[in-house]
Amino acid sequence: MKTPVILLACGCFNPATNMHLRMFEIARDFLHRIEQYEVIGGIISPVHDGYGKKELEAATHRLNMIKLALQGNDWVKLSDWESKQETWTRTRQILQYHQNHLNAYLHTSDYNVDVNEEDLKWMPDNIRKRCGNKSVIVKLLCGADLLESFGTPGLWADEDIEDIVGQHGLVVITRSDINPSEFIYNSDLLTKYMFNITIVTEWIRNEISSTKIRRALRRSESVKYLIPDDVIEYIHKHSLYGSKKTKYLSPNDIFDTSTLIPSPSDNLMESPSPTNCLLICNNNLFNRNSRYDKMSIDTTESFKSHTQIPTIRHPGQAVKIITDYEGVHKMLPKEEELKIKVSLGDFKKRLGIKQSKSCASFDEIETQIKQSKEIVSLKECKSCDENLVKFIFTKHGIQVISDVETIV
Repeated sequence: MKTPVILLACGCFNPATNMHLRMFEIARDFLHRIEQYEVIGGIISPVHDGYGKKELEAATHRLNMIKLALQGNDWVKLSDWESKQETWTRTRQILQYHQNHLNAYLHTSDYNVDVNEEDLKWMPDNIRKRCGNKSVIVKLLCGADLLESFGTPGLWADEDIEDIVGQHGLVVITRSDINPSEFIYNSDLLTKYMFNITIVTEWIRNEISSTKIRRALRRSESVKYLIPDDVIEYIHKHSLYGSKKTKYLSPNDIFDTSTLIPSPSDNLMESPSPTNCLLICNNNLFNRNSRYDKMSIDTTESFKSHTQIPTIRHPGQAVKIITDYEGVHKMLPKEEELKIKVSLGDFKKRLGIKQSKSCASFDEIETQIKQSKEIVSLKECKSCDENLVKFIFTKHGIQVISDVETIV
């Protein structure tokens, strides 16, 4: 005849994760498979605030998150008895409390007389019908790390280990690459009660831990599918574990974009030229086949209406330009270009130079002029306009120089 068992998990649950809940499912499947036990329920008992662990949230929040995580679970219950005590309680006492109350409830007809119903919510439904006259054993559900902690000097009292393993028993969930049997063999006390230690291997590897969840929350990283959605919402609502809303936001219709914070790696800059020559330069450099190639500076406003550049930059919008060519790229206003045309005549046409607002290099044009034995003073145009803008391509990037300011 199968022995009725309730699995009890102690710990911080800071916060409760999907892996915590998964442990109950793995253990129940295994115990039913060996046909020795019947798992009639599970209990989660979060530790008291007095445990004093770093980053431990208040029990009130941890209890609320566990309640949210257990919504829809019909066999695992939450016990708040441990967290309501005056101070931290030993694991042995927690197991004894729940096992004693369960068996007293099963075998005492007037048990409910002096007991508050709120204190019995952790008991499985229909427990009397399911157990009959048999007593229930409360086993400690844990991971391999807790089992190995039994070997830490001064952490556990020998009498506590003996009561936990001898009177209740352990169900240890372990990964496929860990062998707790060797640790049991090296311990005389654990070897004595090894018949009461059940090792369950989790073949579907899962590395979710509360520590990693808290780290991700501090960094504003997603923890979806690692903990229940309702728990995530609760954490953000109460700003637990240092969680905050995403610092770097993308523009959205529902947000005031003036309040968005750009990434520190983004460089924001506005054109120093009143003619907004950066718009035309952007088109000339990256959209050479565009119908706007030969657009004049006078048509800048028309150009802007077709190619709007966002005023807010955010991660993912940066453009990296790599070139082996180092030189000077200059842009001239329309009236200066007309002066050059007068001086050059049909020189550009004979050299095959296209009419454009930008030239690859004045030095290169001068070389071609000298070769053709035509003397034209092009350098005079360098100082003939107050709004002259230069684009210098270097191995470090593009340097924009104007009479107003310099931007790198």
